[in-house]
Amino acid sequence: MKMSQIKLFTPRCSKVVILAFLLVFQLNSFAQKLELASIFGDNMVLQQGMNVPVWGKSVPNSTVKIDFAGFVYVTKADTLGKWMVKIPLLDYGGPFTMNVSSEDTIVFQNVMVGEVWLASGQSNMEYQMKTGVGPNTKEVIENADFPEIRYFNVPRETSVVPLQNTSVASWQSITPESVKESSAVAYFFARALHQDKNIAVGIINSSWGATSVEAWISTEMLKTHPDFVNEVKAQNKNQEAWKAYVKQSWRNDASRDSIAEASTNGLDMGVHTLKYQPTNWKHVAYPVDFGKAGLSGLWGVVWFRKNFELDRDDIAKENTLSIYIRARKASLYVNGTEVETKENIDGQLAIEVPRKVLQKGKNVLAIRLYCHWGSGLIGKDESEVSLNKTVSLAGEWLFNSTIETKLPQWQDYYTQLSVQYNGRIAPIIPYGIKGVIWYQGEANVGRAQQYQSLFPLLISDWRVRWQEGYFPFLFVQLANYGQKQTEPEESRWAELREAQTETLKYPKTGMACIIDIGEASDIHPKNKMDVGKRLYLAARKVAYGENIVSSGPTFESMEVDGNKVKIHFSSTGKGLEFRNENLPSGFAISGEDRAFVWAQARIIDNETIEVWSPEIEHPTAVRYAWGDNPDANLYNQEGLPAVPFRTNESE
Repeated sequence: MKMSQIKLFTPRCSKVVILAFLLVFQLNSFAQKLELASIFGDNMVLQQGMNVPVWGKSVPNSTVKIDFAGFVYVTKADTLGKWMVKIPLLDYGGPFTMNVSSEDTIVFQNVMVGEVWLASGQSNMEYQMKTGVGPNTKEVIENADFPEIRYFNVPRETSVVPLQNTSVASWQSITPESVKESSAVAYFFARALHQDKNIAVGIINSSWGATSVEAWISTEMLKTHPDFVNEVKAQNKNQEAWKAYVKQSWRNDASRDSIAEASTNGLDMGVHTLKYQPTNWKHVAYPVDFGKAGLSGLWGVVWFRKNFELDRDDIAKENTLSIYIRARKASLYVNGTEVETKENIDGQLAIEVPRKVLQKGKNVLAIRLYCHWGSGLIGKDESEVSLNKTVSLAGEWLFNSTIETKLPQWQDYYTQLSVQYNGRIAPIIPYGIKGVIWYQGEANVGRAQQYQSLFPLLISDWRVRWQEGYFPFLFVQLANYGQKQTEPEESRWAELREAQTETLKYPKTGMACIIDIGEASDIHPKNKMDVGKRLYLAARKVAYGENIVSSGPTFESMEVDGNKVKIHFSSTGKGLEFRNENLPSGFAISGEDRAFVWAQARIIDNETIEVWSPEIEHPTAVRYAWGDNPDANLYNQEGLPAVPFRTNESE
């Protein structure tokens, strides 16, 4: 044996080896200390009336004890250190303290037992209170003081395999400050439930904008769908490529704002000044939205210009520019002078323009808009754009989207197959919930036939995973959106709404119809209060067994009577009614050729409407509210809108 080898066994080296061994032992012990799934924490709400699972990890084979609400529950960790306790049925109450002990102890304070709902879907569920919920947003937020409504936002994570846990997050009691970050729909639902039942409410929000339904379904369930068998296999084979794609997407997100901020090409070229001569700029009519300008989906900076004329009388002492803008960031210039810059704006502005900035004759308003997802907007149908309310700035505008530095575009890693389920649903299963509220479908418009099977597949998937039977699953039907139609026509949005309605045939499901509260130019309508209220009406019937009218009139059957068609409805409550001076709208009728024309209608009795048109002698089919953004004014006397339908199904 060589001398260098013998030196390894000297007393000094032995101490080093021993210390290293102890360090490894301590690190292993630390790694195996007591922990609970991150969904558990201070201020949480546990579901009443069920055996609530509490789970986590500890030292393998160690004893775990939970002391909660006057009861003690004991279990043993398995050989991997995993453990779970199911607490016996508890009635509403609190606040309680939960002590969980094993090799060490974890204490959770201010725990309530009440009603827990999972809120999920895409951007209209994710839509936060601070974004704005109408003209009384400030008042609603200031009055949001409900310490027994608790909110947990599942951290944003995606994965191609189910995660065992999420990043650390916390339960928040609803206050005027914390409510700003909460889902508006979920908040209004929770508020209605809390005020009606006088009970603590927990909301677990796991939603992500622009996600398709297949992103929220587990791989095991999704591969049972014939349309996704091969896609699931391909994604599973390319996990490393997918991980690299996600990392690059995150880098793009992190750099996009700084690139937009640093780009000064437009200012350097003087495009905001009166003397600038725009060439190769495109024309667009006011009101200006990115879709109409051919910029749908764009993430970037766009310059707009509008020339206007003033005479000496137009230049008053106080000059107010009135304009509606929606953008991530907007900078406005008049004749080269910056008059306003705002971030995260979506509303009407009243901007004071210094008198010295204006001049007799030709003037120019230039706007630099930085927008995400092609969401830029200047003006709405009902808004005005003017100077001093006398000089209109409507009409033709010019725009250019190629001046500023091109930004990395948004990538759809977040909506790949099963990645939302894996990253944001699997880690919270099987936390005890009463049910689910769901608002999604926009990302699946154009695939309505597929959605008829995909959406029920998601519901079945989650119910199987939670192993709590047919828990209530309540969802929002897509709102009216887009341009008004002048003639009856086909509609992908209407087809998706039909697919959602079809889902009601599955047990313990309920739907909130909001065909009357959408916005033509905004896929994110601000009236989230009525959405939450209508979801709660569905909950009262489906989840809490109340005998109430929870839906608007719903098509049941039709019968042809000569040149007229009688439509029979359910959920009519106290009876049918037409709003807007009792003049029916939204009905279309056709003969055997399926060429639809607008129809007249009248109420025969509390459950029946008669529909006809002088142009159709032998009617065979009727449609109601069939369009992207239909005119529709049929309600029940409880104030709930009729659910859109077509009698000819998918023919």
